[in-house]
Amino acid sequence: MTVKKFRLWIAPDITKEEEWLTEMSRKGLHLQKYRFFTYHFEEDPSKSYRYQIDFRQGAKHDYFQLYQDAGWEYVTESIGVFHYFRTESTRSDVQKIYSDSQSIQDSYMRMRGFYLLIFILFLVSQLGVFTSWNGWPRYIVIAVDAGVIMLYLRLFYVFNKRINFYKRS
Repeated sequence: MTVKKFRLWIAPDITKEEEWLTEMSRKGLHLQKYRFFTYHFEEDPSKSYRYQIDFRQGAKHDYFQLYQDAGWEYVTESIGVFHYFRTESTRSDVQKIYSDSQSIQDSYMRMRGFYLLIFILFLVSQLGVFTSWNGWPRYIVIAVDAGVIMLYLRLFYVFNKRINFYKRS
């Protein structure tokens, strides 16, 4: 039976998302796919997995092979850059691929760059609205844009906080 759960995470919370997916698996729900903030789980109480999520743009065959060789099974992806892997929870010999401070810091820096590009494209796309719309629709868009900008600023703050944490580690 397929179970769907809606959950919203921000990118720097990968560790919390991994813990949540692992906990769901302990309860017998195993990730099958992820689409539009909705996790699709397959129910099977006889199995239990640990999950790892990695951010990688332009992932190629050798990237997936690295995970497979290390004992991780590929599950799904999100927006082509967040890749979900799992291994049976009974396998204590399988370690996280990127567990040292430098590689974790590099991952957060790649994520920050990716979201910075999206943020810049968002701001540029809104220039047309500010120059061509008048009246109350413009004010609604400005209010929504202000909310989106605040979310991005929060996202960048958290990224920088995590990067600095791993820089000191």
